[in-house]
Amino acid sequence: MIATTPMPKAQTQLGQGLADEVTDDGILSGLRRLDRHALEQLAFRHGRDLAMAAHAYLGNAHDAEDIAQETLMSAWDGARRASPGTKLRPWLFGILFNRCRKHRRSMWRRLLREKKFAQGRTASAGDEPETQERLEKLRCSLAMLDGVCREVIILRFQQCMTVADAAHVLNIPEGTVKSRTHAALGKLKTLMEQQHDRTR
Repeated sequence: MIATTPMPKAQTQLGQGLADEVTDDGILSGLRRLDRHALEQLAFRHGRDLAMAAHAYLGNAHDAEDIAQETLMSAWDGARRASPGTKLRPWLFGILFNRCRKHRRSMWRRLLREKKFAQGRTASAGDEPETQERLEKLRCSLAMLDGVCREVIILRFQQCMTVADAAHVLNIPEGTVKSRTHAALGKLKTLMEQQHDRTR
């Protein structure tokens, strides 16, 4: 099993030093050679972000971890088919979203999953009650968006991807990313306002 969760600080500093020495092309070359170290570097660099994005997409931490693991193994298996100069982050998120879509289609208890997503992760004890409430409304509203809107919000704002990288992940023109982002933000704002009205 490839670790996708944060490591202790000393290990993180050591791993970061090793990862920084290798370019995307170097890691991809290692994956093509089935070099286990290259897979570990890939997981160190991108595993946590993949799991976070999958969690935002699916609303279930256990499923998200499984999908992140499957994404890394798909990259391991599919590296030889990747073009030279492939940027690892957009490539990985393309794999991740394909797997998330398939997973959601296969869930027969979709409504229950949506409810769990709306509940979200427990806020830290230090958070103010108002902050917790705002985060809960955001999670619930995001869960209510359609898949197209949810994907672009995750990429542009949770993962802070550029328009170009998001377009690469979604396989759509950059202009479409911009228009989808605008539409998704509008829908998200409306959903959050509706929740606010219901709780007044």
